[in-house]
Amino acid sequence: MRKYILSIIILFSFTFSINTYSQSSKKQDFTTKSRKAKKAFERAISYFNVKNYSEAMIDVNTALKYDSNFVEAYLMAGQIFAETKKSNKSLYYYRKASIVNPDFYPDVFITMAIMEMDLGMYKNALSDFTAYDNHPRKNRHYQPTINQGLDRASFGIWNMEHPVEFDPKNLGGEVNSRHDEYVNTVNTEENKVIFTRKPPQNPKSRDQRGRKDEDFYVSLRPSADQQWRMAKPLGFIFNTSGNEGAMNISPDQSRMVFTACYRNDGMGRCDIYLSYKKGKTWSMPVNIGSPVNTGDWESNPSLSSDGKTLYFVRRKGQGNSDIYTAELQKDGRYANVKLISDVINTEGSEMTPFIHADGRTLYFASNGHIGMGGMDLFMSRMDENGKWGEVVNLGYPINDFENQMGIIVNSQGHTAYISSDKGDGFGGYDIYSFDLYENARPIQTNYMKGIVADSRTKKILEADFELYDLNTKKLIVESKSDAKDGSFLVVIPDNAELGLTVSKKGYLIFSENFKVGDGYSSSKPFFKDVLLQRITVDQKVVLNNIFFASLSYKLEDKSFVELDKVKEFLLKNPNVEIEIGGHTDNIGSYKDNLSLSKKRAKAVYDYLINTLKVNPENISYKGYADSMPIVTNDTEEGRAKNRRTELKVIKIKK
Repeated sequence: MRKYILSIIILFSFTFSINTYSQSSKKQDFTTKSRKAKKAFERAISYFNVKNYSEAMIDVNTALKYDSNFVEAYLMAGQIFAETKKSNKSLYYYRKASIVNPDFYPDVFITMAIMEMDLGMYKNALSDFTAYDNHPRKNRHYQPTINQGLDRASFGIWNMEHPVEFDPKNLGGEVNSRHDEYVNTVNTEENKVIFTRKPPQNPKSRDQRGRKDEDFYVSLRPSADQQWRMAKPLGFIFNTSGNEGAMNISPDQSRMVFTACYRNDGMGRCDIYLSYKKGKTWSMPVNIGSPVNTGDWESNPSLSSDGKTLYFVRRKGQGNSDIYTAELQKDGRYANVKLISDVINTEGSEMTPFIHADGRTLYFASNGHIGMGGMDLFMSRMDENGKWGEVVNLGYPINDFENQMGIIVNSQGHTAYISSDKGDGFGGYDIYSFDLYENARPIQTNYMKGIVADSRTKKILEADFELYDLNTKKLIVESKSDAKDGSFLVVIPDNAELGLTVSKKGYLIFSENFKVGDGYSSSKPFFKDVLLQRITVDQKVVLNNIFFASLSYKLEDKSFVELDKVKEFLLKNPNVEIEIGGHTDNIGSYKDNLSLSKKRAKAVYDYLINTLKVNPENISYKGYADSMPIVTNDTEEGRAKNRRTELKVIKIKK
C-alpha cells in the first residue's frame, strides 16, 4: 500500500479550488483580511501549480507572517509537505488548519487520520476519524474509509497495549550486508538459509528494461547453536542477468520453486520456475507453465511438505493480488488452479504465502484484513475437512504501521524468520530470527531421513515413500528417494500413529509404524536406512502395519492402508505368488496359537480376495503358531515382534 495517496486524493477538491482561482478569478475571497497575506498566497499558488514547492513555501510562510489564522495557507503547506513525503511537517500544518477553522475544510480531519495511521499514531487517528465522522459536513462518500479507519485505529491501539513476545536476532554479517536481504527458505534441518540479495538502485548496472539484478545467496551452518557461515551466490543455473526471488524448497527437499521476471521463456511479467533435486545438485530450472503461469504476474511460490500442492500469488493487470493453489498431476504438471479461499483472500492484496511443513498452517501478508498499517502478517489453520479457519493477525510488534515483507517458520514451529529494516542492522533490509510465541505456532513436526538401497548389493535405489495416519487412513506424505544418492527426508507430524510404506517394482514391500513423541525434535530426528529385498522365492517380509486386537483375528481398521499396498504390490508384480503367514508368541498352548495364527492369516487373505478383489490364484495363507520366532520370547518387546503377519514369495511365474 503506497503511503499518502489517499490523503492527496482527498485534498483534490482544495487543490482544484486553488487552481481555479489562479486561472479564472482575481476576486475570490480568502479567509484572511490582510492584503499582504493574500498577495503572498497568490504567489504561492503560482509556484504550487508548477510544483516549485520550495518557493511556494517561502510565500506561504510570508502569508502566515501577516495573518497567523490564514487557514488556506496552512492547508497549502500541509499539502506541499504531503506531496514531498514529509509527513510530520504536513501533519503540523494540517493540525493548525483544523484548529484555526475546523469548519472551513472538514476533510482535513480524515486526511490527518489517514496520515496518522501511516505513521502508527493510532490514538490521534482514532480521534480524527471520530471528529470527521461526527462533523455535520462530512463527505458521505468517505463513510467506508471512516468505518475502516475507526476499526483499524482501535485495533492498533489494542495491539500496542497488548504486545506479543518478539525479540528478533540479526543473523549476522555473514548473511546480511549493506544491501537488502530478503529471506526465502530455511531447510528442514535448519542448517541452510537461502535468500535474495537486492543491490541498490544504480542506473549503470541496469539492462535496457531498467531491471535490477536480484540474485539468490545461500549460507550454511554446522548446527543450530552455531553461527551462519559466509553467504555465497547460489549458482549460475538460478542466478541470471535478470531478477530472481521468492525461492521455496519443499520440506522433503525434492523440489525447488522460485520467481523470475522477464525471461525469454516467460509467459508474463513474472513467472514461477521449478527445479528437481538430483543427488547434491539441482536440475536446470524450467518454467512451470500453464495453467499456473499466465500473461499476468505470478510470484511467491510455496510448496506443501510433499510437493503436491503449490501455493502462489497472482496479480491480474494493475489490480490487487490473491493467493491461489495448484495440484500436482500424475504427469508431473501443476494444474487445477483455484483461489485458495474467500476466508483468506480479500478485496485488498494478499502476498507471500508460506505453507508450513505441517501442511495445515498458512502464513501470509495482507492489507485487506484488519491490521496495523499497510501489509500485516497473518495466519490461518486448515481443519480436518480442508477448510481454512479464522484469519489471525500475528500482532504487535511483529506487525506495525510499516509494510511487512513475509514470514517463514522452521519445521519444528518455534522459530520464525523475517526481513526487516527496523533493527540495528548492516544496512537496508536484514534477515532476523526470533522465537515465535506459542499461539502463533503451527503443529510441531519432525522428520525422518536416510537412504534406500538394495539389501544385498547395497545399490542405491529410487523408491516410492508413502506416509499415512493409520487411524484416519489419510495420506500425509508421498515422496521418492533420490535417484542419484538414494537419500530421502520425510516430514512427519508429532503425536500421530503413522504407517510408512516404501515400495519399488521388483522388490518386496517395506513397512513400519511408529509414533513421534516428546523424545524427538528437529535437533534429534529419526535416522533410518531402508534396505529393500529383491523378489526371490522364499523371500519374506513382515507387514508391520497389520493389526489385530489381543487374542482376536478381527482386522483393525488401521490395517487397511497396508493391505491396499499388498494389492498394489501384486498388481505391479503379477507373476508373483505369495503366502500370507500368521505368527504368534509362545504364550498359551501350541494348539490355540496355531488356530489363532491361521485365523489371522485367513482374515488377511479374505480381505484381499473379497474386498480388494485380488486374484486368488496369486495368494494363499498359512498359520505357523509360535514355531518361527524372529527374536526371543523372553521379553514383552520380543513377544510383540513375534506376533506378526508376513508376506512370503512362494513362486515366480515365467
